[in-house]
This record gives sequence, structure tokens and C-alpha cells, in this order.
Amino acid sequence: MTKVYKNCARGVVVGLLWLGALVSARAQESCLLVPVPLAERVAAAPLIVEAGVGAQQAVRSEDSHIYTLSQLTVYAVFRGKEPAALQLAEAGGTVGLRREVVSPGVALAPGQQGLFLLEPNPAQPGTYRLVAGPQGLVSYDLTARSATEPFRQYPSIAGALYPAVEALTGQPRRVVQPNAALGRAQAAARPVAQPVITGFAPASVAAGSGAVLTIDGANFGATQGSGHVDFPNANDGGSSLASANPTDYVSWTDTRIEVRVPSVVIANGRTAGTGVFRVVNAANETGSSPSALVVVYALSNVLPGGSSTPGRPRLVNDDGAGGYTLQYSPSFVTVTGAAAAFERALATWSCASRLRRVVGSPVSTEATPTNGVNEVSFGTLSAGVLGVTRSYFSGCFDGDGVVQFSLDETDYVFTPTPSAGTTWQFGPAAPGTAQYDFESVALHEQGHGTQLTHIIDPTAVMHFSLTNSQTRRTLSTASDVAGAADVFTYSLTNPCGDPGPVATAVPAGCLGSLPVELTAFSARYQAGRGTQLDWATAAEHHSAYFALESQEAGAAAWQEIGREPAAGTSARAHTYQAHDPRPLAGTRYYRLRQVDQDGTTAYSPLAAVSGAEDGLSLYPNPVAGRLQVGGPARAGQLRCYDLAGREVARFALTPGPNDLDVGALPAGLYQVEWTDGATTRRARLQKL
Repeated sequence: MTKVYKNCARGVVVGLLWLGALVSARAQESCLLVPVPLAERVAAAPLIVEAGVGAQQAVRSEDSHIYTLSQLTVYAVFRGKEPAALQLAEAGGTVGLRREVVSPGVALAPGQQGLFLLEPNPAQPGTYRLVAGPQGLVSYDLTARSATEPFRQYPSIAGALYPAVEALTGQPRRVVQPNAALGRAQAAARPVAQPVITGFAPASVAAGSGAVLTIDGANFGATQGSGHVDFPNANDGGSSLASANPTDYVSWTDTRIEVRVPSVVIANGRTAGTGVFRVVNAANETGSSPSALVVVYALSNVLPGGSSTPGRPRLVNDDGAGGYTLQYSPSFVTVTGAAAAFERALATWSCASRLRRVVGSPVSTEATPTNGVNEVSFGTLSAGVLGVTRSYFSGCFDGDGVVQFSLDETDYVFTPTPSAGTTWQFGPAAPGTAQYDFESVALHEQGHGTQLTHIIDPTAVMHFSLTNSQTRRTLSTASDVAGAADVFTYSLTNPCGDPGPVATAVPAGCLGSLPVELTAFSARYQAGRGTQLDWATAAEHHSAYFALESQEAGAAAWQEIGREPAAGTSARAHTYQAHDPRPLAGTRYYRLRQVDQDGTTAYSPLAAVSGAEDGLSLYPNPVAGRLQVGGPARAGQLRCYDLAGREVARFALTPGPNDLDVGALPAGLYQVEWTDGATTRRARLQKL
């Protein structure tokens, strides 16, 4: 049997000590990063260059891991002296039929340009690595002459990024050679018909399942060309976009696009998530969907070596008893409370995933890669990461010559100390403000071991973010549970044969069915009429009522807006409908809280709706520093109000686009209002 391997590490969000106070950090990219200020990254980088990616080569290191070496062509130096041959070593790559993918990371491609903040890479002597992982690269958009990093956008490379870095290094950049891509004149804008999305189906999908989204409208372009479909990136809550892979497109015409919704974007590791998506045609004109697409769950996908099409992996009967046996390392068994919290999380997943994962005898040595042991340990991790899950896969070619992957081994590694001044709360008590909930972190990491990846759903364990003092110990029925059931069902066959498919028996103590079998939940907003909510059940058992809850995008609190009596006990299908008359500016999320007659509760997946923002455009949103305001054709005042209705900032705007510095605003959600005395336009803004 031919072997193909992948190693994927995923982490959980942490907090930062910032200005003397513990603040929650937002997640970013595929492993939930903590924002590291540009000043700290610059201070830690002995070499800072503007460069382009050239030739690449994957090599196997002495520690049995794979690294991809990228040759960098240097155009300018901001600090340090570049070596004659500058190589960047990224963890992961393909050597022969062995593949390893490590996250968090940066998926570089030849021709890509950016600002690289570098330090020597001890794992590959003579090479460099990015400072602060993915935050060590400020990636260039050569068409727009703009730049982005995980937590910030720069509207102009020359006008915003260069001055910021030069101010921190205390010296001007030194040009090494001309950068032709940045030096050539920008093409003049051409009037082109903007894409218009009139509808799409289905309203909800599972990313990475192969599900095809059909988008109807106009002005998409007779052929795709350089056109693409962009989804909110689930790894950062939609702050950035996840473009469909080239192989995801089924068809493209001027009025209809058929595209698969990806759970892994090959170019950058992003995942499609819930929210408004957009179509960009070959002329770079953009049109957004009239409402949000709901991604209920996202399945892990693996990319075979030499292929451009990701595929789903299967769980296997690894231990001969139906699933996987985990073993604690010496570093783990000595920590009081850790094993109990980890096993509570395992029990939570057991009934949901039907996957047998049990804890066996401890091992005598700490975890090593691909040693055949599913090890749980405490170990040294990168700053800002609470835990990682490393999954190793082997593959075989099926009868059609397609590589099919099986999960051979999973290692879970947690950091001994979350961050300076904080500790673990091993439960079952709730964590304090200076603590991180270990059970919630373990539950999230075990979800990655179940082969699920991030989504945008604050009710779900696989939601992209988790903060200090927060607990998330209950699985979402429609997201976490449904996703795990999908993986298990898919794993009941195994074309690779040995070690065979997972066992089909439901673990002892699990319920045979859910109290309510929810088959549909949707929301539709119409300006002037409000939001109509529809849901349906196939069967109900002792159900009492459904509580409708809503949440404004970016807000933490959910608000109950109404209740509908349930059917009680019934074996037939039932449909329900409710109406929320409130107007909408921006995005609002809805969910159902299903309450049983014994008082137990369960939550539905999220349904999202979006309303017009009255012509007021804010970008980026969420924002860290510079905010681009577009829409108003007249001069006016822009006011920012906090959630208590207090005005906290005011800006004078000139007609047309405006560039504002909102860096001094405290992190939070704001109502933004523009007025010229006669007309008022409003939108919501989230400040990071």
C-alpha cells in the first residue's frame, strides 16, 4: 500500500497582557493566533525585507519532519543585512509520497510578494523563519498596491506600510533592486457591469463535503478567466476572505456559477465560513450575496502530493477495538486535574461522534512524531498557542487512481502555562479572568482529532475563537454533532482495507436519538418587513418550546425575542414560523433554543441575515487601525457610539472615500452614524 502522510497542528485562542490588563484575543488563521503588535514583531526581527517568492524545494529534516525551502528575491531591506542566498524554511511539504502540513503556517507560492519579518531558523541552519508565525508576513496585493497581515490591512504599501515600518526601525528602507511589479503603472479603471447576485442555493452547506453552491445573477462574465468566489474566512471570523480553489469551480456563465464550498484553501489554508460571500468577475468588479450563506460545519480535507484537489480523510479501527486508544505522557499524568478534564471532554464527544476513543496505560516517554502512539502531553509550544492537535495520515490509491486517506495517529499537546500571569482551570468549576478553561480547550482540540475544522458559530465548540474566562463545554447539535456524525458515517467504508473501518456500535451510555430532530432552520430579511424565520422537525420527544434568540454581528450577548410552543411528543414532521419586525443594518444571527419538558436545552445551528447599510461602507470591519469609509457623496460628520449609546468619537468626512485612524478606539462593537444634517446613514463597526 502506497503511503501519503499529513501532519496538521491546530491551536486554541489565548489572551494577551496588554497595557497592564488581561484582554481577550481574537482568533486568526487556522490555529487561532493572538495579535502581536507590529512594534513587537519589528523589535524581534533581526532581518526585515521586501521580497518575492522564487523557487521552492521540500526537504526532510533530521527530526523526521518536512520543511519547504523558498528562495526569496530581495527588493528592499528595512533592517539587517541579507545573505547572498536568502531562504525561508516553512514547516510542512511533500517529499515523495509523504506529506506533512503544519498549522499555523503560511502557504507561500512562487511569485508572491510581501514584507518578511525574519529570524534564523534553528531547525534548518542557514535558513530563516517568520517572526510570530503567520504574523511575520505582510502580504502584498500587487494589483491594488495594498497589503494585509492577519490582524491589519494597509490601504497603500508605499503610503501606509513603508512609513509604519520605517518609524519603528528608525531608518529608511534600502532599495536593493527595482521591484518591477510595484514599479509598473496601474491600469486605469474601466467602467464594467458590476456582478449582481439575485439568489443562491442551498442556504446552508457543509464546507469540504463536496457540496455545490449554485449562484444566480448577472454580469459574472461569460467565462471565469481570473474571476473567483470569496467566502468569509472561518479561521478569523470573516475578517479576511477564503477564495474557492481552482478545482472547486464546476461551471461559470454570465448568469450562473456552480462552486464547491472549501474547507481548506490550498493557497493559504483558510476555511469558508458563515456570512455574506461575493463574486468577483475577471474585470475585478465585485458583487455581494443578498443574504448570508450558513456553513453549518467544516470537514478536514487533505491534499495529496502532486494534486490540486483536496480530499476527505477517514477514521479507522486503529486499536482493533473500534477506534483509537490514547495514552498520557509522563508530563501529563503529573498535572492534577488535567486527566479528569480531558476525559470529560472525551465523554462529551463519544456519543456525538460515535467514535471510540479511550485512555489506556501511560507511556514512559514524551511524544515523538509518527511513532504509532496517540499521545496526550504537555510540551513547549509557540507563544500564543494553548494546544495543538497533530494528525498523521496514510493513503492508498483506490480503483480510480484517487488517493484515499486514513487517520493513523493523533497527538494532543498542551502548553504547561497558558501565558504570563495566567493559569489553567481544570474544572469542573468555571475559570476566572486570569484563567483558561482546559476542558473547553481539550474539547476543541478533540474536535480537530475528529477531523472537523473551524466554523463561525459562537454556540459551537468548533467556533474559531475562545477567550480567557470563557467556557464552551457543550456541543452544538446541528454543527459539532452533525459534523462528527458525517465523519463517522463516511468512515464506515475504507477502500484502503487495513486497519479497516471504525466500529459501528454506539458507545455505552449514549442515547439512541435526540429529543428533537431538527431538519431545517432558515432566516430571510426583507427591508421594511423584517425577518421571517422558518424551521421544521422530523420528530419530537417531550419537547416543550422553542425560544428564538438573536445576536448582532460582533456582539457577545444573545437576546431572546420570542417563543413558540413545541409539539411535545410526535413521530411526524412539524413546521414552524416566526417573525422579527426589527429593521437591520449589517448582519444579524439567529438561533433556536429548544427546551425539553424536563428543562434541558439544545441549540440549533445559526441562521444569518444581512441588511443594507444605507450606502455607508466601512472597510476593514473588524478594524485595528486605519478605517476606509465610503458611500457618502457629501461632506458630513461620522460619529461612533458604544453599546450604551454614548458618543465616543467624531470625525469630519469629506465627500467620497475617507481614510480614518481609529486606532485609539477601545476594542468593542460600535454603532457608526454619518449625517450631513439632512440624511443619516448607519452601520456597525467592530474594533479589534
